[in-house]
Amino acid sequence: MENNIFTFHVHLPEEIEKCGQPVVIGNVKELGLWEKPIVKLRQPFPQNPTYWQSEPVVISFLNVQVNDDIKYKYAIHMPRSYYGREEKIVFEGNYDSDNRILDTVRSDQFCIWENNFEINQRFHINPNMINDFAFIDYVFNSIKSPDDLKDKIMIYQYLLTHFKDLTIRTSSLKFIFNRLEDKLQEKRLFLCLVLGYFVQRQKMGNYRHYKLPPTFPSQCLLEAFEDYKQETLPSDTKEQMYTAITTLVQHNAFRMKFDWLIIFTIATEVDPGYTFLDRLRALKYSSDNLLTKFIKEAEMIKIYTEGIELETYVKLAKWLIQLCHNMDSLFKLWSNVLSHNNVFDQHIFKCFIDRVREDISHDDAVALEDHFKRLPKAYRNDFSYVFRDHALFLLESPNNKWTNPNINAIQSLLQNENLNWHNEEIIQSLEFISKSQSFGLLNIFPEILDGWFRSDFSDTKKRISTICVNWFTLLLTKLDTYEKNLSNESNFIFLVFQQLERMYPLLGLRINIWRDLTGIAIERVNGCSESRIFAATKLVVQIKQDDIKKLFLDTVKEILSKTALRTNDQLLNKIFTICGCKGEALEVPNLLSEDILCYIMIKLQSQSIASDPSEYHLDILGASKFWNIIFRATGNVKNLHSSLFVQRVRMSVNELGGLLCEKMIEIQLLQQLLEYSDEKLFQHFDAAVIKENDVIISRDEITELRKLYDNYQLQLEILFKFYTRFCSVVQVTDVNCYIQDVNQNRQNSSKLKLKQILLSDYWAFHEKILDSARRCYEFNKSQTFRNIFDACLQEDAAATKVEYIAQNLVPIVFEKYNGICEQFKEWENLKSYKSQMFVQTLDQLSKIPHWVERLEWLEKVIGLFEVPHNEYDWLSKSIRTLKDDSMKLMHLNN
Repeated sequence: MENNIFTFHVHLPEEIEKCGQPVVIGNVKELGLWEKPIVKLRQPFPQNPTYWQSEPVVISFLNVQVNDDIKYKYAIHMPRSYYGREEKIVFEGNYDSDNRILDTVRSDQFCIWENNFEINQRFHINPNMINDFAFIDYVFNSIKSPDDLKDKIMIYQYLLTHFKDLTIRTSSLKFIFNRLEDKLQEKRLFLCLVLGYFVQRQKMGNYRHYKLPPTFPSQCLLEAFEDYKQETLPSDTKEQMYTAITTLVQHNAFRMKFDWLIIFTIATEVDPGYTFLDRLRALKYSSDNLLTKFIKEAEMIKIYTEGIELETYVKLAKWLIQLCHNMDSLFKLWSNVLSHNNVFDQHIFKCFIDRVREDISHDDAVALEDHFKRLPKAYRNDFSYVFRDHALFLLESPNNKWTNPNINAIQSLLQNENLNWHNEEIIQSLEFISKSQSFGLLNIFPEILDGWFRSDFSDTKKRISTICVNWFTLLLTKLDTYEKNLSNESNFIFLVFQQLERMYPLLGLRINIWRDLTGIAIERVNGCSESRIFAATKLVVQIKQDDIKKLFLDTVKEILSKTALRTNDQLLNKIFTICGCKGEALEVPNLLSEDILCYIMIKLQSQSIASDPSEYHLDILGASKFWNIIFRATGNVKNLHSSLFVQRVRMSVNELGGLLCEKMIEIQLLQQLLEYSDEKLFQHFDAAVIKENDVIISRDEITELRKLYDNYQLQLEILFKFYTRFCSVVQVTDVNCYIQDVNQNRQNSSKLKLKQILLSDYWAFHEKILDSARRCYEFNKSQTFRNIFDACLQEDAAATKVEYIAQNLVPIVFEKYNGICEQFKEWENLKSYKSQMFVQTLDQLSKIPHWVERLEWLEKVIGLFEVPHNEYDWLSKSIRTLKDDSMKLMHLNN
């Protein structure tokens, strides 16, 4: 080594230039031989006023002995002045022992001025208080190419050793941050190393888990590691650089950036064990967008991780899998980022399954179905059991909110063949549904059961029966309390049978189960009111399964069979309810309603107890309103009107009408019929007409019949009154024969027909009596007439026969009676005052009860107020007098 180039760097007291020119002087020719200030210093960085630097100095070693040192000092050259000051060189330090020895190994000599007592203390320097320490700036700025980096780092390490405190203080985040604009890769790698030293010092201090500030631009330094090789740096800086890398990766990753992924390109160089992942355990991409972007960016990992140790790759894969909180990203990671082979997949598959399980752990049924649909077909077989488990978990959880979309989704999952449901899981799903408190979920039970029966499902433990019973019992309870049915039992009843219809194709042939279900249904229906059960008929007819409709029909028949039916308004109300009619006319809307009505007719027929035709006619007439409605019913009435009992009743009504028209009806029956109005009788017969426009008996004919009957009864009454009131005396010897004949007519009314009494000779026995009897009937209640009749009868000794009395005595009686009537006309001349007195007396008489009541109240009041009172005072006497029935009327006006 003949020549070498050296550059001197020194921190001098601030403003030392005011004393003279800073120089370097040494014991060799190139340094002025301690006399000549050849090497002058300059200030390269204005922002660093205490930092001085020389130009590069070439020093020859030819004249330097091998064991000799090149010595030098920093000095202040003070030239001669115009004021007489001599030229002077002031050296640093105070003794020869302060001489410096040139480090011939290093081209850069870094020093700090040693204070000199000759110089004003103002120009002294405190080595520990240099605020513009610039040696690191020099090192950073001197990096020009990749070849410089290793040497400059070694210089930095030298500075850390010889100027530790100043170097550490200067190597701050601010130093790094202020130099990030320089894009030279080597300079940024230098800054990374500085960061590594900085972070290590922080961790040795109070910041064991030191993290960079949020605003630190970690991406700028991470970019420097493109194509990074460790050999670029001194070997003893690996630890510091690794610290810098992991710190930057952690910072960048938790800022939700993706520049940190560059570590995968250099991991085999700097961290073959991928220990940096430990710093990222808490990393989570909270949003789906961020996770999607990460997976997309992470696709570059694949080419850099091939060939790494299996254990390391498994560690990396597990970490990546745990990042994926949604299914899309998870399967993109599996397909696009991770490499696969049998050995690797065996190690990682359980973790992958667990991540899938975790990702769907908070899914409701809708999300679960969506995730399964989006599951790549190639993975469905391997992952189906995870989805089955979660579906069963949802069904078992009592707090799940089963909305309609969720119910539809769980049904779809349970019926999805790609999920490969097992027998035991099928049983579990049915059991969970059967216990659910969700009406909507209970409602899909039949479809789910149907799906299993259509597959290879088998119930080896015979649990389906119990599950079905539990389900149906709970379903009916929910139906009963379901909000829409709280006030509509008929709808509830219909829904019960509708559920049976849904179950019939599944369980109708399973006799024991079907018997249990129908038994539960009938028991619940029978708990409803009779009217609501009947009203459900119009709804149950919608059911298409005949066996279910028959079940309802049998239920109604059972109810009717336990009731004694009467053809009255109550039964009509039931019929109208069964048919859903609200007006006065009956329209049978369907065959089911007609079947029930036909059963009612059969029941009525079995209860019919009429012993003779007349009684039967009267029973039907008594239920005329009922039968009119039945005869006039429209709609589905073919079977009803052709039923034996309806036909029998109709024939009976027509038969009775025929008897009336032909006047062959018994008088007693006619009498009973005519207790009803003409209009009611007409409607009764009119309703039973078989052919339209036919008339059994008209209103006029009914009126005529009533007249005939009334005349007959009047005739009997006239004769009977005559014989009993005017002829029943001892001297009339044959009157009993006539009375007996009248009574016999009355007693034989049940056998006597109307047509018979209309015969001309029917009244022959009484023919000579009739006229006189009619005349006397008008005065039947006149006492005056009776007195005259009795007097005449006693005076006429020949009046011993009824015919004699009628022919001879009655004319005499009327003659005398008419004479007396003429005398009565004179009564009109009575004085008016007598009439007034009589009226007054009657008025007073009517007031007696009120007087007695008021006087008794007064007597009670006197008692309450303890007023003196005895039985002889006016009050007691008045009460006794008014209550005395023997008081004369004349006293009332007193």
